[in-house]
Amino acid sequence: MSLACPDVIAAHSLGLCRPVDNYCERIGPALDAEPVNAITNAAFLIASAAAWRLSSRHAPPRERGLIQTLIVTIAVVGAGSFLFHTVGNRWTEWADVVPIVAFALLYAWLILTLFLAWPPLPKLVTVLLLLLSTVYLEAYAPAPFLWGGALYIPAILTLIAFSITLWRIRPAAGQAMSVAGVVFLCSLTARMADMPLCELWSLGTHFLWHLLNAVLLYLLMRVVILHAPRAVEDPVPG
Repeated sequence: MSLACPDVIAAHSLGLCRPVDNYCERIGPALDAEPVNAITNAAFLIASAAAWRLSSRHAPPRERGLIQTLIVTIAVVGAGSFLFHTVGNRWTEWADVVPIVAFALLYAWLILTLFLAWPPLPKLVTVLLLLLSTVYLEAYAPAPFLWGGALYIPAILTLIAFSITLWRIRPAAGQAMSVAGVVFLCSLTARMADMPLCELWSLGTHFLWHLLNAVLLYLLMRVVILHAPRAVEDPVPG
């Protein structure tokens, strides 16, 4: 058994152990082939700790349990990404992607609950559409399209929609969400620029995707901790 291909994974599908080399910094199969991409995942742990501290100092509104789950998920995002940028194969790629998608789905549910007070069925349909569109783009978007960033299109469109909606009902929350949206655009740009700029800068720019995404996830948690309605009876301005 090895970390790169544990027996339980090899028994299921050897294809999951296939090496993945998607980033400029990686030039070989070694665990330390992407040191900067790996180390910068510590930013997610810092973001998670900062969000937890913020939530403890400013008591979150309703859905406290889901808020805490999302904060923990930020740390899981960092752990999964670290695993991928060290081991660098198909199963660790899933360990990288799944926590990010999980965060996006849970966060969408939280916004629809706290700010818009949607009933369960419309929320479920919206979250499922976000999931299905993400999975579809991950499976069928051509590899060169947006240099692997296509699966994040549904998330950024959802974030833009939330920003516009919150500007109308809670301007402070809309402004904070818009700042997060700008950070997301910058991080996605850094992700897409990694391979195209590789010949000019051998380190690549993927590490900026990590740093900016850590900031993004903290800012998103800040929106719900500081700007969401404080109680069920707190009306949502129309």
